[in-house]
Amino acid sequence: MLSHCWKNSIPLTSRAGMGIIGCWPMNLGDRMKTLFTNAVIYSPDKLKADTIAVYDGRILEIGSKTNLLSLKRRGFKVIDLMKKTVLPGFIDSHVHLLSTGYSLMNVNLDDLDSLDKAVAKIKKAAARRAAGRWLLGRGWNKNLWGIDFPDKKILDQACPDSPAAFYSKDGHSLWANSAALQYAGITASMPDPDGGKIMRDAAGEPTGILFETATELLMNRVPEPTADLKMRALKMAVSHFNKFGITGVGDCDWYANRLNIFRQGREKNQLNLRVFMMLAPDDVDSAVRLGLKTGFGDDFITTGCLKLYMDGALGSQTAWMHSAYEGRPDNFGMSTLTGDELEMYFEKTHMSGIGLAIHAIGDRANSEVLAFFAKKYAVSKKLGLKHRIEHVQLLRRNDISKFNRYNISASVQPVHIISDRDMADEHWGKRSEYAYPLGMLLQAGARLGFGSDCPIENPNPMLGIYAAVCRKRPGDTRTAWYTKQCISLGEAVKAYTTGAADICGWQGKTGVLAPGARADLVVLSDDIFKTKIDSLPEVAVLATIIDGQVVHKDGAFKL
Repeated sequence: MLSHCWKNSIPLTSRAGMGIIGCWPMNLGDRMKTLFTNAVIYSPDKLKADTIAVYDGRILEIGSKTNLLSLKRRGFKVIDLMKKTVLPGFIDSHVHLLSTGYSLMNVNLDDLDSLDKAVAKIKKAAARRAAGRWLLGRGWNKNLWGIDFPDKKILDQACPDSPAAFYSKDGHSLWANSAALQYAGITASMPDPDGGKIMRDAAGEPTGILFETATELLMNRVPEPTADLKMRALKMAVSHFNKFGITGVGDCDWYANRLNIFRQGREKNQLNLRVFMMLAPDDVDSAVRLGLKTGFGDDFITTGCLKLYMDGALGSQTAWMHSAYEGRPDNFGMSTLTGDELEMYFEKTHMSGIGLAIHAIGDRANSEVLAFFAKKYAVSKKLGLKHRIEHVQLLRRNDISKFNRYNISASVQPVHIISDRDMADEHWGKRSEYAYPLGMLLQAGARLGFGSDCPIENPNPMLGIYAAVCRKRPGDTRTAWYTKQCISLGEAVKAYTTGAADICGWQGKTGVLAPGARADLVVLSDDIFKTKIDSLPEVAVLATIIDGQVVHKDGAFKL
Protein backbone atom coordinates (compact mmCIF):
# COMPACT_ATOMS: atom_id res chain seq x y z
CA MET A 1 0.00 0.00 0.00
CA LEU A 2 1.08 3.57 -0.63
CA SER A 3 0.94 6.13 2.11
CA HIS A 4 1.78 9.11 -0.09
CA CYS A 5 1.91 10.32 -3.68
CA TRP A 6 4.54 12.25 -5.57
CA LYS A 7 4.32 15.93 -6.46
CA ASN A 8 1.43 17.13 -8.66
CA SER A 9 -0.55 13.91 -8.21
CA ILE A 10 -3.56 12.75 -6.27
CA PRO A 11 -4.18 9.44 -4.49
CA LEU A 12 -6.04 6.64 -6.24
CA THR A 13 -8.37 4.87 -3.83
CA SER A 14 -9.34 1.23 -4.30
CA ARG A 15 -12.98 0.52 -5.03
CA ALA A 16 -12.69 -2.48 -2.72
CA GLY A 17 -11.90 -0.26 0.25
CA MET A 18 -8.21 -1.20 0.37
CA GLY A 19 -7.10 2.40 0.83
CA ILE A 20 -4.65 4.26 -1.37
CA ILE A 21 -3.28 1.94 -4.04
CA GLY A 22 -1.75 4.35 -6.52
CA CYS A 23 -1.12 7.94 -7.55
CA TRP A 24 -2.84 9.75 -10.40
CA PRO A 25 -1.30 12.84 -11.98
CA MET A 26 -3.70 15.76 -11.78
CA ASN A 27 -3.53 16.20 -15.54
CA LEU A 28 -2.95 13.18 -17.78
CA GLY A 29 -1.62 15.18 -20.71
CA ASP A 30 0.38 14.16 -23.75
CA ARG A 31 3.28 12.60 -21.87
CA MET A 32 4.22 8.98 -22.47
CA LYS A 33 1.60 6.57 -21.13
CA THR A 34 2.12 2.81 -21.34
CA LEU A 35 0.56 -0.35 -19.93
CA PHE A 36 2.93 -3.31 -19.75
CA THR A 37 0.58 -6.21 -19.26
CA ASN A 38 0.25 -10.00 -19.26
CA ALA A 39 3.51 -10.45 -17.31
CA VAL A 40 4.81 -12.32 -14.26
CA ILE A 41 5.81 -9.42 -12.04
CA TYR A 42 8.05 -9.65 -9.00
CA SER A 43 7.61 -6.55 -6.86
CA PRO A 44 8.76 -6.01 -3.26
CA ASP A 45 5.28 -6.25 -1.75
CA LYS A 46 4.71 -9.56 -3.62
CA LEU A 47 1.46 -8.39 -5.15
CA LYS A 48 -0.17 -10.89 -7.48
CA ALA A 49 0.08 -8.51 -10.38
CA ASP A 50 0.42 -8.86 -14.13
CA THR A 51 0.30 -5.24 -15.28
CA ILE A 52 2.39 -2.12 -14.76
CA ALA A 53 1.02 1.31 -15.67
CA VAL A 54 3.72 3.84 -16.59
CA TYR A 55 3.20 7.58 -16.88
CA ASP A 56 5.94 10.02 -17.82
CA GLY A 57 8.74 7.59 -17.00
CA ARG A 58 7.41 6.56 -13.58
CA ILE A 59 5.46 3.59 -12.37
CA LEU A 60 1.93 4.83 -11.85
CA GLU A 61 0.44 1.61 -10.55
CA ILE A 62 1.07 -2.13 -10.37
CA GLY A 63 -1.98 -4.35 -10.44
CA SER A 64 -4.16 -6.65 -12.48
CA LYS A 65 -4.98 -6.37 -16.15
CA THR A 66 -8.66 -6.45 -15.23
CA ASN A 67 -8.38 -3.28 -13.16
CA LEU A 68 -5.92 -1.37 -15.31
CA LEU A 69 -6.89 -2.12 -18.90
CA SER A 70 -9.47 0.66 -18.77
CA LEU A 71 -6.54 3.09 -18.95
CA LYS A 72 -6.57 2.47 -22.70
CA ARG A 73 -9.38 4.99 -22.83
CA ARG A 74 -7.03 7.61 -21.35
CA GLY A 75 -4.48 7.14 -24.10
CA PHE A 76 -2.28 4.42 -22.61
CA LYS A 77 -0.47 2.27 -25.16
CA VAL A 78 -0.74 -1.44 -24.34
CA ILE A 79 2.34 -3.68 -24.62
CA ASP A 80 1.74 -7.41 -24.19
CA LEU A 81 4.68 -9.13 -22.46
CA MET A 82 3.31 -12.59 -23.26
CA LYS A 83 3.56 -13.97 -19.72
CA LYS A 84 7.28 -13.30 -19.43
CA THR A 85 8.96 -12.47 -16.13
CA VAL A 86 9.53 -8.85 -15.17
CA LEU A 87 12.06 -7.70 -12.56
CA PRO A 88 13.43 -4.27 -11.71
CA GLY A 89 16.17 -3.26 -14.11
CA PHE A 90 19.54 -4.55 -12.91
CA ILE A 91 22.06 -2.09 -11.49
CA ASP A 92 25.77 -2.82 -11.79
CA SER A 93 27.36 -0.91 -8.93
CA HIS A 94 30.93 -1.16 -10.26
CA VAL A 95 31.90 -0.88 -13.93
CA HIS A 96 34.36 1.05 -16.06
CA LEU A 97 32.03 2.60 -18.59
CA LEU A 98 34.28 4.12 -21.25
CA SER A 99 36.88 1.40 -20.67
CA THR A 100 34.20 -1.11 -21.63
CA GLY A 101 33.57 0.76 -24.87
CA TYR A 102 37.27 0.97 -25.67
CA SER A 103 37.73 -2.72 -24.87
CA LEU A 104 35.04 -3.59 -27.42
CA MET A 105 37.08 -1.72 -30.04
CA ASN A 106 40.57 -2.87 -29.02
CA VAL A 107 42.30 -6.26 -28.88
CA ASN A 108 40.60 -8.61 -26.43
CA LEU A 109 42.85 -11.30 -24.93
CA ASP A 110 40.35 -12.45 -22.31
CA ASP A 111 40.14 -16.21 -21.62
CA LEU A 112 42.92 -17.13 -24.08
CA ASP A 113 44.49 -20.08 -22.30
CA SER A 114 48.00 -19.88 -23.75
CA LEU A 115 50.62 -17.28 -24.55
CA ASP A 116 50.82 -18.61 -28.12
CA LYS A 117 47.12 -17.88 -28.71
CA ALA A 118 47.54 -14.37 -27.34
CA VAL A 119 50.56 -13.70 -29.55
CA ALA A 120 48.72 -14.99 -32.62
CA LYS A 121 45.81 -12.63 -31.97
CA ILE A 122 48.14 -9.68 -31.41
CA LYS A 123 50.03 -10.43 -34.65
CA LYS A 124 46.77 -10.52 -36.58
CA ALA A 125 45.67 -7.18 -35.13
CA ALA A 126 49.11 -5.61 -35.71
CA ALA A 127 49.02 -6.65 -39.38
CA ARG A 128 45.85 -4.59 -39.86
CA ARG A 129 47.27 -1.55 -38.05
CA ALA A 130 49.13 1.22 -39.86
CA ALA A 131 52.79 1.45 -38.85
CA GLY A 132 53.34 3.82 -35.93
CA ARG A 133 49.76 3.71 -34.63
CA TRP A 134 49.27 2.49 -31.08
CA LEU A 135 47.95 -1.05 -30.62
CA LEU A 136 46.02 -1.38 -27.35
CA GLY A 137 44.07 -4.10 -25.61
CA ARG A 138 43.46 -5.95 -22.40
CA GLY A 139 42.49 -9.24 -20.81
CA TRP A 140 45.64 -11.41 -20.72
CA ASN A 141 45.92 -13.71 -17.73
CA LYS A 142 49.31 -15.20 -17.01
CA ASN A 143 47.69 -17.46 -14.43
CA LEU A 144 46.15 -19.39 -17.35
CA TRP A 145 49.44 -19.55 -19.24
CA GLY A 146 51.57 -21.40 -16.70
CA ILE A 147 54.28 -18.70 -16.78
CA ASP A 148 55.31 -15.88 -14.47
CA PHE A 149 54.99 -12.78 -16.69
CA PRO A 150 55.55 -12.27 -20.43
CA ASP A 151 58.12 -9.71 -21.58
CA LYS A 152 58.62 -6.96 -24.16
CA LYS A 153 60.66 -9.16 -26.53
CA ILE A 154 57.60 -11.28 -27.30
CA LEU A 155 55.59 -8.16 -28.13
CA ASP A 156 58.46 -6.72 -30.15
CA GLN A 157 58.23 -9.71 -32.49
CA ALA A 158 54.41 -9.71 -32.61
CA CYS A 159 54.11 -5.95 -33.15
CA PRO A 160 57.44 -4.62 -34.49
CA ASP A 161 56.23 -1.44 -36.20
CA SER A 162 54.03 0.23 -33.56
CA PRO A 163 53.95 0.92 -29.82
CA ALA A 164 51.77 -1.71 -28.14
CA ALA A 165 50.41 -2.09 -24.60
CA PHE A 166 47.95 -4.54 -23.09
CA TYR A 167 46.36 -4.44 -19.65
CA SER A 168 46.14 -7.72 -17.75
CA LYS A 169 42.72 -9.17 -17.02
CA ASP A 170 42.62 -7.58 -13.57
CA GLY A 171 43.76 -4.22 -14.95
CA HIS A 172 46.60 -3.91 -12.44
CA SER A 173 49.56 -4.76 -14.67
CA LEU A 174 50.50 -3.66 -18.17
CA TRP A 175 52.48 -5.54 -20.84
CA ALA A 176 54.28 -3.20 -23.25
CA ASN A 177 56.73 -3.53 -26.13
CA SER A 178 60.01 -1.67 -26.50
CA ALA A 179 58.50 1.00 -28.74
CA ALA A 180 55.88 1.85 -26.12
CA LEU A 181 58.45 1.96 -23.31
CA GLN A 182 60.70 4.19 -25.39
CA TYR A 183 57.82 6.51 -26.29
CA ALA A 184 56.98 6.90 -22.58
CA GLY A 185 60.63 7.37 -21.58
CA ILE A 186 60.66 4.32 -19.30
CA THR A 187 64.31 3.30 -18.98
CA ALA A 188 66.59 1.54 -16.52
CA SER A 189 67.32 4.86 -14.82
CA MET A 190 63.66 5.63 -14.11
CA PRO A 191 62.78 4.97 -10.45
CA ASP A 192 59.63 3.11 -9.42
CA PRO A 193 56.78 5.52 -8.72
CA ASP A 194 55.03 5.60 -5.35
CA GLY A 195 52.47 2.78 -5.27
CA GLY A 196 53.87 1.11 -8.38
CA LYS A 197 56.68 -1.04 -9.74
CA ILE A 198 58.61 -1.43 -13.00
CA MET A 199 59.60 -5.07 -13.46
CA ARG A 200 63.29 -5.31 -14.38
CA ASP A 201 65.70 -7.99 -15.56
CA ALA A 202 69.02 -8.86 -13.88
CA ALA A 203 70.70 -5.90 -15.60
CA GLY A 204 68.03 -3.47 -14.34
CA GLU A 205 66.35 -3.02 -17.73
CA PRO A 206 62.53 -2.81 -17.83
CA THR A 207 61.09 -6.14 -18.97
CA GLY A 208 57.89 -4.60 -20.33
CA ILE A 209 55.69 -5.33 -17.30
CA LEU A 210 54.44 -2.40 -15.22
CA PHE A 211 52.46 -2.73 -11.99
CA GLU A 212 49.84 -0.46 -10.41
CA THR A 213 50.70 3.27 -10.63
CA ALA A 214 53.65 2.47 -12.93
CA THR A 215 51.09 1.71 -15.65
CA GLU A 216 50.20 5.41 -15.64
CA LEU A 217 53.76 6.30 -16.67
CA LEU A 218 52.97 4.78 -20.03
CA MET A 219 49.21 5.06 -20.45
CA ASN A 220 49.26 8.80 -19.70
CA ARG A 221 51.43 9.19 -22.80
CA VAL A 222 49.05 7.40 -25.16
CA PRO A 223 47.39 9.98 -27.46
CA GLU A 224 43.95 10.98 -26.18
CA PRO A 225 41.04 9.53 -28.18
CA THR A 226 39.18 11.93 -30.43
CA ALA A 227 35.76 13.26 -29.41
CA ASP A 228 34.12 11.02 -32.01
CA LEU A 229 35.93 7.96 -30.67
CA LYS A 230 34.86 8.77 -27.10
CA MET A 231 31.23 9.04 -28.17
CA ARG A 232 31.51 5.79 -30.09
CA ALA A 233 32.97 4.07 -27.03
CA LEU A 234 30.14 5.40 -24.85
CA LYS A 235 27.47 4.27 -27.29
CA MET A 236 28.97 0.77 -27.58
CA ALA A 237 29.32 0.42 -23.80
CA VAL A 238 25.75 1.54 -23.09
CA SER A 239 24.36 -0.85 -25.69
CA HIS A 240 26.50 -3.64 -24.22
CA PHE A 241 25.07 -3.13 -20.72
CA ASN A 242 21.49 -2.66 -21.93
CA LYS A 243 21.49 -6.04 -23.64
CA PHE A 244 22.08 -7.65 -20.23
CA GLY A 245 19.13 -5.84 -18.62
CA ILE A 246 21.31 -3.25 -16.91
CA THR A 247 19.63 0.12 -16.42
CA GLY A 248 22.12 1.82 -14.09
CA VAL A 249 25.83 1.65 -13.28
CA GLY A 250 28.40 2.92 -10.82
CA ASP A 251 31.17 4.18 -13.11
CA CYS A 252 34.68 3.80 -11.67
CA ASP A 253 36.77 5.09 -14.58
CA TRP A 254 39.23 7.94 -14.12
CA TYR A 255 39.10 9.38 -17.65
CA ALA A 256 39.15 13.18 -17.84
CA ASN A 257 36.04 15.09 -18.95
CA ARG A 258 33.71 12.13 -18.46
CA LEU A 259 30.91 14.42 -17.32
CA ASN A 260 30.96 16.28 -20.63
CA ILE A 261 31.00 13.01 -22.55
CA PHE A 262 28.03 11.67 -20.58
CA ARG A 263 26.10 14.92 -20.98
CA GLN A 264 26.69 14.92 -24.72
CA GLY A 265 25.57 11.31 -24.84
CA ARG A 266 22.39 12.24 -23.00
CA GLU A 267 21.71 15.14 -25.35
CA LYS A 268 22.07 12.75 -28.31
CA ASN A 269 19.83 10.13 -26.64
CA GLN A 270 22.79 7.73 -26.45
CA LEU A 271 23.02 7.48 -22.64
CA ASN A 272 20.24 4.96 -22.02
CA LEU A 273 21.71 4.20 -18.63
CA ARG A 274 21.75 5.88 -15.23
CA VAL A 275 25.30 6.70 -14.15
CA PHE A 276 26.65 7.16 -10.61
CA MET A 277 29.88 8.82 -11.74
CA MET A 278 32.79 8.30 -9.36
CA LEU A 279 35.28 11.13 -9.02
CA ALA A 280 38.99 10.74 -9.71
CA PRO A 281 41.60 12.40 -7.47
CA ASP A 282 42.18 15.04 -10.16
CA ASP A 283 38.47 15.92 -10.02
CA VAL A 284 38.31 16.72 -6.32
CA ASP A 285 39.45 20.34 -6.23
CA SER A 286 37.16 21.31 -9.11
CA ALA A 287 34.23 19.43 -7.58
CA VAL A 288 34.69 21.21 -4.24
CA ARG A 289 34.93 24.63 -5.93
CA LEU A 290 31.73 23.96 -7.87
CA GLY A 291 29.89 22.75 -4.77
CA LEU A 292 29.33 19.26 -6.16
CA LYS A 293 28.61 16.55 -3.63
CA THR A 294 27.76 12.88 -3.74
CA GLY A 295 24.22 12.52 -5.05
CA PHE A 296 24.14 15.82 -6.94
CA GLY A 297 22.74 15.57 -10.46
CA ASP A 298 19.65 14.52 -12.35
CA ASP A 299 17.83 11.27 -13.08
CA PHE A 300 20.59 10.03 -15.40
CA ILE A 301 23.93 11.47 -14.26
CA THR A 302 24.73 11.64 -10.55
CA THR A 303 27.93 12.71 -8.82
CA GLY A 304 29.39 9.69 -7.06
CA CYS A 305 32.04 9.14 -4.40
CA LEU A 306 35.74 9.84 -4.74
CA LYS A 307 37.26 6.56 -6.02
CA LEU A 308 40.65 5.62 -4.55
CA TYR A 309 42.87 2.52 -4.71
CA MET A 310 44.26 0.98 -1.53
CA ASP A 311 46.03 -1.97 -3.18
CA GLY A 312 46.44 -4.08 -6.30
CA ALA A 313 44.78 -7.34 -7.34
CA LEU A 314 44.90 -11.09 -6.87
CA GLY A 315 45.68 -11.88 -10.53
CA SER A 316 48.87 -9.81 -10.47
CA GLN A 317 49.61 -10.87 -6.86
CA THR A 318 49.70 -7.22 -5.82
CA ALA A 319 46.71 -7.29 -3.43
CA TRP A 320 47.97 -6.13 0.00
CA MET A 321 48.09 -8.97 2.50
CA HIS A 322 48.65 -9.45 6.23
CA SER A 323 50.69 -12.57 5.48
CA ALA A 324 52.75 -13.46 2.42
CA TYR A 325 51.36 -15.18 -0.63
CA GLU A 326 51.56 -18.97 -0.55
CA GLY A 327 55.01 -20.12 -1.69
CA ARG A 328 56.26 -16.54 -2.03
CA PRO A 329 57.50 -15.51 1.45
CA ASP A 330 58.78 -12.16 0.21
CA ASN A 331 55.54 -11.04 -1.44
CA PHE A 332 52.89 -9.31 0.67
CA GLY A 333 51.43 -7.42 -2.29
CA MET A 334 51.56 -3.63 -2.20
CA SER A 335 49.77 -0.64 -0.79
CA THR A 336 49.00 2.03 -3.38
CA LEU A 337 47.74 4.64 -0.91
CA THR A 338 49.41 5.86 2.28
CA GLY A 339 47.63 6.70 5.49
CA ASP A 340 48.60 10.35 5.08
CA GLU A 341 47.12 10.43 1.57
CA LEU A 342 43.89 8.90 2.84
CA GLU A 343 43.67 11.56 5.55
CA MET A 344 44.36 14.27 2.99
CA TYR A 345 41.56 13.10 0.67
CA PHE A 346 39.10 12.83 3.56
CA GLU A 347 39.95 16.36 4.68
CA LYS A 348 39.38 17.62 1.14
CA THR A 349 36.04 15.93 0.66
CA HIS A 350 34.12 15.37 3.88
CA MET A 351 32.94 18.94 4.50
CA SER A 352 31.78 19.10 0.88
CA GLY A 353 29.53 16.06 1.25
CA ILE A 354 31.62 13.77 -0.94
CA GLY A 355 31.87 10.15 0.20
CA LEU A 356 34.78 7.80 -0.44
CA ALA A 357 34.78 4.56 -2.44
CA ILE A 358 38.02 2.69 -1.87
CA HIS A 359 39.29 -0.29 -3.84
CA ALA A 360 40.48 -2.97 -1.40
CA ILE A 361 41.14 -6.60 -2.35
CA GLY A 362 43.71 -8.07 0.06
CA ASP A 363 42.86 -8.68 3.72
CA ARG A 364 45.42 -6.07 4.85
CA ALA A 365 43.97 -3.47 2.48
CA ASN A 366 40.44 -4.11 3.74
CA SER A 367 41.58 -4.00 7.37
CA GLU A 368 43.30 -0.66 6.88
CA VAL A 369 40.32 0.91 5.10
CA LEU A 370 37.88 -0.39 7.70
CA ALA A 371 40.05 0.99 10.49
CA PHE A 372 40.17 4.37 8.76
CA PHE A 373 36.40 4.52 8.32
CA ALA A 374 35.94 3.47 11.95
CA LYS A 375 38.14 6.38 13.02
CA LYS A 376 36.05 8.76 10.90
CA TYR A 377 32.68 7.23 11.77
CA ALA A 378 31.43 9.93 14.15
CA VAL A 379 32.24 12.71 11.69
CA SER A 380 30.80 10.79 8.74
CA LYS A 381 27.60 10.01 10.63
CA LYS A 382 27.12 13.63 11.64
CA LEU A 383 27.59 14.79 8.04
CA GLY A 384 25.45 12.01 6.54
CA LEU A 385 28.35 10.63 4.49
CA LYS A 386 28.06 7.10 3.14
CA HIS A 387 31.31 5.38 2.20
CA ARG A 388 31.95 2.24 0.15
CA ILE A 389 34.62 -0.40 -0.17
CA GLU A 390 34.98 -1.71 -3.71
CA HIS A 391 35.56 -5.47 -4.20
CA VAL A 392 35.80 -6.59 -0.54
CA GLN A 393 37.56 -9.64 -1.90
CA LEU A 394 39.33 -11.07 1.14
CA LEU A 395 38.58 -10.29 4.78
CA ARG A 396 39.65 -11.44 8.19
CA ARG A 397 36.73 -12.85 10.15
CA ASN A 398 36.82 -10.15 12.83
CA ASP A 399 36.54 -7.41 10.18
CA ILE A 400 33.23 -8.60 8.71
CA SER A 401 31.00 -7.06 11.39
CA LYS A 402 32.58 -3.62 10.88
CA PHE A 403 30.65 -3.00 7.64
CA ASN A 404 27.37 -2.76 9.54
CA ARG A 405 28.89 -1.21 12.65
CA TYR A 406 30.33 1.74 10.71
CA ASN A 407 27.70 1.89 7.95
CA ILE A 408 30.13 1.00 5.15
CA SER A 409 28.67 -0.35 1.92
CA ALA A 410 30.17 -3.48 0.40
CA SER A 411 30.37 -3.15 -3.39
CA VAL A 412 31.10 -6.71 -4.49
CA GLN A 413 31.42 -8.42 -7.88
CA PRO A 414 30.43 -12.07 -7.35
CA VAL A 415 31.29 -12.98 -10.94
CA HIS A 416 34.95 -12.75 -9.86
CA ILE A 417 34.37 -15.93 -7.83
CA ILE A 418 34.23 -17.87 -11.09
CA SER A 419 37.64 -16.59 -12.22
CA ASP A 420 39.30 -16.42 -8.81
CA ARG A 421 38.45 -19.68 -7.10
CA ASP A 422 41.50 -21.71 -8.15
CA MET A 423 43.80 -18.67 -8.14
CA ALA A 424 42.78 -17.75 -4.61
CA ASP A 425 43.31 -21.28 -3.33
CA GLU A 426 46.77 -21.28 -4.91
CA HIS A 427 47.92 -17.89 -3.66
CA TRP A 428 45.88 -17.39 -0.45
CA GLY A 429 45.42 -20.97 0.70
CA LYS A 430 43.06 -21.45 3.67
CA ARG A 431 42.52 -17.70 3.93
CA SER A 432 40.10 -18.16 1.01
CA GLU A 433 37.48 -19.29 3.53
CA TYR A 434 36.77 -15.57 3.91
CA ALA A 435 37.09 -14.63 0.24
CA TYR A 436 33.89 -13.00 -1.06
CA PRO A 437 32.20 -13.76 2.30
CA LEU A 438 28.73 -12.86 1.01
CA GLY A 439 26.85 -15.05 3.45
CA MET A 440 28.63 -13.65 6.48
CA LEU A 441 28.36 -10.06 5.25
CA LEU A 442 24.58 -10.39 4.95
CA GLN A 443 24.34 -12.15 8.33
CA ALA A 444 26.26 -9.23 9.83
CA GLY A 445 23.79 -6.73 8.32
CA ALA A 446 26.10 -5.21 5.72
CA ARG A 447 24.67 -3.01 2.95
CA LEU A 448 25.51 -5.12 -0.10
CA GLY A 449 25.42 -4.10 -3.75
CA PHE A 450 26.55 -6.24 -6.67
CA GLY A 451 28.38 -5.41 -9.87
CA SER A 452 30.72 -6.95 -12.43
CA ASP A 453 33.87 -4.80 -12.79
CA CYS A 454 33.29 -4.88 -16.57
CA PRO A 455 35.33 -5.00 -18.82
CA ILE A 456 37.42 -7.10 -16.46
CA GLU A 457 34.53 -9.57 -16.14
CA ASN A 458 31.34 -10.46 -18.00
CA PRO A 459 28.60 -7.98 -16.98
CA ASN A 460 25.75 -10.49 -17.31
CA PRO A 461 23.83 -10.26 -13.98
CA MET A 462 22.51 -13.79 -14.51
CA LEU A 463 26.09 -15.05 -14.33
CA GLY A 464 26.81 -12.88 -11.29
CA ILE A 465 23.67 -14.10 -9.53
CA TYR A 466 24.61 -17.71 -10.29
CA ALA A 467 28.12 -17.13 -8.90
CA ALA A 468 26.73 -15.67 -5.67
CA VAL A 469 24.28 -18.54 -5.17
CA CYS A 470 26.41 -21.48 -6.35
CA ARG A 471 30.01 -20.19 -5.87
CA LYS A 472 31.41 -22.14 -8.81
CA ARG A 473 31.79 -21.93 -12.57
CA PRO A 474 28.78 -23.13 -14.62
CA GLY A 475 29.35 -26.77 -15.47
CA ASP A 476 31.87 -27.25 -12.63
CA THR A 477 31.06 -30.58 -10.96
CA ARG A 478 32.79 -29.62 -7.71
CA THR A 479 30.81 -28.51 -4.70
CA ALA A 480 30.38 -24.83 -3.97
CA TRP A 481 33.50 -22.95 -2.90
CA TYR A 482 33.04 -22.54 0.87
CA THR A 483 29.31 -23.22 0.97
CA LYS A 484 28.66 -21.15 4.11
CA GLN A 485 29.27 -18.07 2.00
CA CYS A 486 26.54 -18.98 -0.52
CA ILE A 487 23.46 -16.74 -0.47
CA SER A 488 19.90 -17.31 -1.63
CA LEU A 489 18.58 -16.45 -5.07
CA GLY A 490 16.35 -13.75 -3.60
CA GLU A 491 19.27 -12.19 -1.74
CA ALA A 492 21.39 -12.17 -4.90
CA VAL A 493 18.65 -10.54 -6.99
CA LYS A 494 18.16 -7.93 -4.27
CA ALA A 495 21.88 -7.13 -4.30
CA TYR A 496 21.67 -6.51 -8.06
CA THR A 497 18.58 -4.29 -7.74
CA THR A 498 17.60 -2.56 -4.49
CA GLY A 499 21.00 -3.17 -2.89
CA ALA A 500 22.98 -1.72 -5.78
CA ALA A 501 20.53 1.18 -6.04
CA ASP A 502 21.02 1.91 -2.35
CA ILE A 503 24.80 2.11 -2.48
CA CYS A 504 24.57 4.34 -5.58
CA GLY A 505 22.25 6.75 -3.77
CA TRP A 506 19.15 5.78 -5.77
CA GLN A 507 17.18 4.11 -2.99
CA GLY A 508 13.47 4.08 -3.82
CA LYS A 509 14.07 5.75 -7.19
CA THR A 510 15.13 2.73 -9.22
CA GLY A 511 16.03 -0.91 -8.65
CA VAL A 512 12.51 -1.48 -7.35
CA LEU A 513 9.05 -2.02 -8.86
CA ALA A 514 6.79 0.30 -6.88
CA PRO A 515 4.48 3.23 -7.63
CA GLY A 516 6.50 6.43 -7.86
CA ALA A 517 9.76 4.73 -8.83
CA ARG A 518 11.31 5.17 -12.25
CA ALA A 519 9.94 2.62 -14.72
CA ASP A 520 13.19 0.68 -15.19
CA LEU A 521 12.35 -2.96 -16.00
CA VAL A 522 13.94 -6.07 -17.41
CA VAL A 523 11.92 -8.75 -19.21
CA LEU A 524 13.39 -12.25 -18.92
CA SER A 525 12.91 -15.38 -21.01
CA ASP A 526 12.29 -17.54 -17.91
CA ASP A 527 10.98 -17.19 -14.38
CA ILE A 528 14.27 -17.39 -12.51
CA PHE A 529 12.49 -18.19 -9.25
CA LYS A 530 11.07 -21.37 -10.79
CA THR A 531 13.79 -22.49 -13.21
CA LYS A 532 16.61 -24.85 -12.24
CA ILE A 533 19.47 -22.99 -10.62
CA ASP A 534 22.03 -24.42 -13.05
CA SER A 535 20.06 -22.85 -15.91
CA LEU A 536 20.40 -19.30 -14.58
CA PRO A 537 23.34 -18.30 -16.82
CA GLU A 538 21.27 -19.24 -19.89
CA VAL A 539 18.29 -17.06 -18.98
CA ALA A 540 18.03 -14.40 -21.69
CA VAL A 541 17.08 -10.74 -21.51
CA LEU A 542 14.19 -10.18 -23.92
CA ALA A 543 13.82 -6.47 -23.29
CA THR A 544 15.36 -3.68 -21.23
CA ILE A 545 13.11 -0.74 -20.37
CA ILE A 546 14.23 2.60 -18.93
CA ASP A 547 11.70 5.26 -17.96
CA GLY A 548 9.07 3.13 -19.65
CA GLN A 549 10.88 3.14 -23.00
CA VAL A 550 12.32 0.01 -24.59
CA VAL A 551 16.08 0.57 -25.05
CA HIS A 552 16.96 -3.01 -25.94
CA LYS A 553 14.93 -5.83 -27.42
CA ASP A 554 15.84 -9.36 -28.39
CA GLY A 555 15.26 -9.77 -32.09
CA ALA A 556 12.92 -12.73 -31.67
CA PHE A 557 10.76 -11.04 -29.01
CA LYS A 558 7.81 -9.12 -30.43
CA LEU A 559 6.60 -6.06 -28.56
